[in-house]
Amino acid sequence: MSPTSYHCSTPLGHAKGRAGIGQTFCVGYNAAGFAPSRPVPIDARLRTPMAVNPKKLRPYDQPPKVRRPILPREPDNGATAFLVAALVWFLTASGIGLLWVAYQLFPDQLTLHLEMPTISGVLTFELSPATTTSGFWNSLVYGWLGNAGLGAILFITPRLLGRRLATETAASAAAFLWNIGLIAGLVAIYVPQLAGSGALTEFPLPVAGVLLLALLLVNAAFWRTVLASADRLPYVSIWYFGVALLALLGLYGLISVAQLLSVVNVFSLSPAGMALANAFYGRALESLCLSGMAIGTLYYVIPRATANPLYSWGLAMLGWLVWLGLSTLAPLASLVDVSVPFAITQIGNVATFLLILPAFIVVANLLLSLSGRWTLVLSPGTVPFAVVALTFLAANALLEAIGSLGSVRALVGPTEWGTGVKLFALLGTATFAFLALADHAFPRLLRRDWGGTLLAEATLWAAFAGAAVAGLALIAGGVVHGSLLAQAATAEEINGFVFWFRLVLGAGIGLSALAAAVLALNVFLMYTIARPAEYAVVGEGAPVPAAQ
Repeated sequence: MSPTSYHCSTPLGHAKGRAGIGQTFCVGYNAAGFAPSRPVPIDARLRTPMAVNPKKLRPYDQPPKVRRPILPREPDNGATAFLVAALVWFLTASGIGLLWVAYQLFPDQLTLHLEMPTISGVLTFELSPATTTSGFWNSLVYGWLGNAGLGAILFITPRLLGRRLATETAASAAAFLWNIGLIAGLVAIYVPQLAGSGALTEFPLPVAGVLLLALLLVNAAFWRTVLASADRLPYVSIWYFGVALLALLGLYGLISVAQLLSVVNVFSLSPAGMALANAFYGRALESLCLSGMAIGTLYYVIPRATANPLYSWGLAMLGWLVWLGLSTLAPLASLVDVSVPFAITQIGNVATFLLILPAFIVVANLLLSLSGRWTLVLSPGTVPFAVVALTFLAANALLEAIGSLGSVRALVGPTEWGTGVKLFALLGTATFAFLALADHAFPRLLRRDWGGTLLAEATLWAAFAGAAVAGLALIAGGVVHGSLLAQAATAEEINGFVFWFRLVLGAGIGLSALAAAVLALNVFLMYTIARPAEYAVVGEGAPVPAAQ
């Protein structure tokens, strides 16, 4: 072929057309469609076409290889990872919860010990009432509610501030570390030689270090985004999220440092002191961290789902200030010991009683924000989940206030009452706040047109019945237990009465497990069969302007 003549061959999948007599054109991968081409000499058209091997194309005819980072940086990847993991942990916590109830009913018959020889000695794998109790509470608090709360913060914050999360890579890494740490910690709980002591503090120190690193990364992503925003007075949800993140990082860091100092024999608390510290940590985790995440989420989803403005921004900030002060003091009520001054414990009891005030401010403000949109309460979707969360918030505040009274504490203090109230807070308020977020967020995260299905309705009623039945069973059982103790009943008589309440508790946990399974099915069908849709990622601003 002469230097002035050439042949244009079109590989498989490329376009070829004819512009006129004596001219052809080719369109490659990087070429503009139907771009003008050079004329083909007459002698070139008379030659036999050259065979082209599609596997050996020219470099500029092949699509460029996309290099994907190990930790994705696309918007909402961190939030998606946390929320999908939360769904898995909801199923896990419900399953362990059923096992926990079974061990409450038949502790001696189901206890199992397995010995595993290792290089350093023999490790014992133990299934007992103690280990299943720890496994249930840790998987519920850190697994389901912790993942859902952190995912809610990472999903809502960019949308309120109108800008992308400052470090999406750090958020994705935090989700990976948090869940790897939880899996390792949950396994360690069932090996007594590896587990720590106390409620919600049983994870070994290496696992605690991984969880602390994950919390540091989430805090870095959150605070860098907030500080980079031009909004100097952000929406009220950001204030709740900021307190919850700092409290979670500080509390878990302090309890981990105390365990570390005890291990290296630098400083060691007495068993009674460590028990008080663990009790304070558990109560603060509920009142400051989980409560802050749940209320901040409700302040986002209700105005967003109803397209109504928040009734009163000033009332919301007043409620935040009162909540912050009282929630910080309320954990002092858990310091019940002769070594703790009575005045300190009473301050905590008074703060617990007064927490009813910010709870009703939140409920009133958000219910008034539903004005003109009450029909949404009767339709499947985000709003019914949020309204049920507000109902549990008010009920839990009332029960906490009643339980802080001296005469009530004397009756139900050592009984199942406290556990029932805690289930109202965890399976009620926090769970329904995050279920409302899941209903709102998953179609946007998965880019699917989906909502208002019968599966959402089934999740709502199963979760509501489960939380109500489980909580009320233990609250009623606590009252009966306390009455029997006051009458000096024998242990056999008490166990005979309480057995039936624990059986009802099992039915409630079973309904919660059903709700988790239906939610998982709903998300699976959303991802697999729903029609693709596009949603805005950032730049949406606050849900709606707050009324002044």
